[in-house]
Amino acid sequence: MAAGEVGVGTVLSGRYRLEELLGGGGFGQVYAAVDQGLGRRVAVKVLTLRAEWADVERSERQGRFRREAVAAAALSHPNVATIHDAGEHEGRPFIVMELLSGTDFRNVLLDRGGLPVADVLAYGAQICAGLQHAHERGLVHRDIKPENLMLLPDGVVKICDFGLVAPQDPNVTRYTEPQALLGSPPYFTPEQAQGVEVTARSDLYSLGCVLYAMLAERPPFTAGNYIGYAYLHVHEEPEPIANRRPGVPPELARLVHELLAKAPRDRPASAAEVAARLRAMMRPAALRRTPTTLDRGARHLVWTLIEEGEVLLAAGRFHDADDRYWQARQQILRQGADNEPASFAALFGRARALEGLNGVETTRRQLEELALSAAEALGADHPLARCTAVYASVRGAH
Repeated sequence: MAAGEVGVGTVLSGRYRLEELLGGGGFGQVYAAVDQGLGRRVAVKVLTLRAEWADVERSERQGRFRREAVAAAALSHPNVATIHDAGEHEGRPFIVMELLSGTDFRNVLLDRGGLPVADVLAYGAQICAGLQHAHERGLVHRDIKPENLMLLPDGVVKICDFGLVAPQDPNVTRYTEPQALLGSPPYFTPEQAQGVEVTARSDLYSLGCVLYAMLAERPPFTAGNYIGYAYLHVHEEPEPIANRRPGVPPELARLVHELLAKAPRDRPASAAEVAARLRAMMRPAALRRTPTTLDRGARHLVWTLIEEGEVLLAAGRFHDADDRYWQARQQILRQGADNEPASFAALFGRARALEGLNGVETTRRQLEELALSAAEALGADHPLARCTAVYASVRGAH
């Protein structure tokens, strides 16, 4: 390794030994590392510096990277990834973060497709809680997208990567112009596309894109390049979410489209307001039981897959069981039958398969939320709702 280069095996500041490259982008690379001082595993993000960069660009990137550390270190919230430390190694800035054992939502959506409405409500409310915490401290994330949202095994969502964070304070030194075209095209905002100031409501637009993708399996717009995305975000209305995902509750569809309003003033006033509306939809009145929507052929296939999953689960073949339940869920989602008993049976099966693979600690919260959702959608006296509730109660006592 040449002098000044950083990679696996490098020890930063005599303390953080880089062990595995986890990923990276234009601004830096992220490694799994060991904090040799405290004997714990951490994640370390190291700024990418290229020899061909001009001094101005190098300075801008270093400033932006340092700002990420300062901004994120000021945040302390269950739904925001924790920053432990920051420093420089031979002139190259780095940030030390908690190492999260989970999956980013880009991979969650690739694996699971459209998510159950109950999950979207729960995940969205958590994202809003983290955003509200940042917004109250004068910070705008500017790059809310599935890759920057991590789902942990216990169902907790963490907002990561404050690399494009912007202070909402004219007295704070900026390292990039407020109108600079930054962010990820499928999820960036009309304000970013037009080169105008971003605000807390800009993050809400990106959140709307994320919720749309969670429900419809893809973001509201698709284009071939930055210019195409910019035009769509500024000028075109997204296809109604109900067209892509029949069965989405009208109040949720309405909220998603309010978040996607072109003008910031037409979006909800705050992340706290969005969180409150999402939580209200989790209540029984918002999750009324709907008539059966699975057609006869789909119903037979779904229950056959669930029965196969039960047999595999009893045999201890947890991976195979999870695959059967997942296939059943895909059939259910295609039919828009989120609130039918088969949907909760498949989710209950997946939770138990995950418990078999990773232990009860990874599923306790998931089971509790599933029990509540089943009771709200099916009624507390429904056999499946009672079974789920009893199972969750037993596991919660462990």
